[in-house]
Amino acid sequence: MKNLFKNKKKLLLLSVFLLIFVAGCANYVDPETNRVREEFIIYANTSFSEVFNEGWFAGIFVWPLAQIINFFGNLTDAGIGILITTILFNIVIAILSIKSQVQNQRMQMMQPEVQKIQRKYEGKTDDASRMRMAQETQALYAKYQVNPFSSILILIIQMPVLMAFYYAVQRAAVVVNGTFLGIDLTRTPSEGLSEMQWPYLLIFGVMILLQFLSMKVPAWLAKQRKKKSGIKEKNYAQPKKSGPDQMTMMTIFSTAMIAFIGFTWPVAMSYYWAVSSLVRIIQNIIIDKVFLKD
Repeated sequence: MKNLFKNKKKLLLLSVFLLIFVAGCANYVDPETNRVREEFIIYANTSFSEVFNEGWFAGIFVWPLAQIINFFGNLTDAGIGILITTILFNIVIAILSIKSQVQNQRMQMMQPEVQKIQRKYEGKTDDASRMRMAQETQALYAKYQVNPFSSILILIIQMPVLMAFYYAVQRAAVVVNGTFLGIDLTRTPSEGLSEMQWPYLLIFGVMILLQFLSMKVPAWLAKQRKKKSGIKEKNYAQPKKSGPDQMTMMTIFSTAMIAFIGFTWPVAMSYYWAVSSLVRIIQNIIIDKVFLKD
């Protein structure tokens, strides 16, 4: 089981680097103007076949998302178009992966007991001890009704659509040619910093904060649930900590990576990511209150 969690984290890192790699490979932006090339802008009248000719990924994933942003953006403005599309996107993802998200919350709740088992068999490398450790860990998963593999489903579902959303936000005509509260959403936080335009930095800062909270909230909810249940963790049963735990390090690393990438991507993407993180926080609270009833 310990190796499983390590592999899951490796998969997450691989997925993030894949996003960076694919994002860097697309040549939609003119390096001289730093804007999307005219031939790649997706207008309301841009047909599916036109975009599909670029490749199946652009046609199946990018085109519909861009058109949804265009539809709502033309009714209001670019920011509202992104907001509504982001909420709809997250609702669909939540419906498809609600079971995985529930199990992910339960995994947060059971971590102290997993650590207790690991502490119990620390330093024991004989086959009998390994077998007993595996049996006790498996029994723990059965107790909490958790299938550790199911949480990977969220990554499998989200990553291709996340990449598609990145391109859709860049290419949707309402974003390229429109504004949100007077902000040009095609500009980057780095440009905002160089020109001391605080709205760009504000959106960027809110994105980082919400990204951090979206990763910490599940652990906080799990801790609160244990307190309400009257479960007290014994200090001696926990592994000795010589520094930040792996979950904290993962949260910091992921947030720092998003900050690094987000500083040079269009502020429209920062806006999307902030809204998406907020929706995930709300989802986790709903899951805790509705699906994890004692």
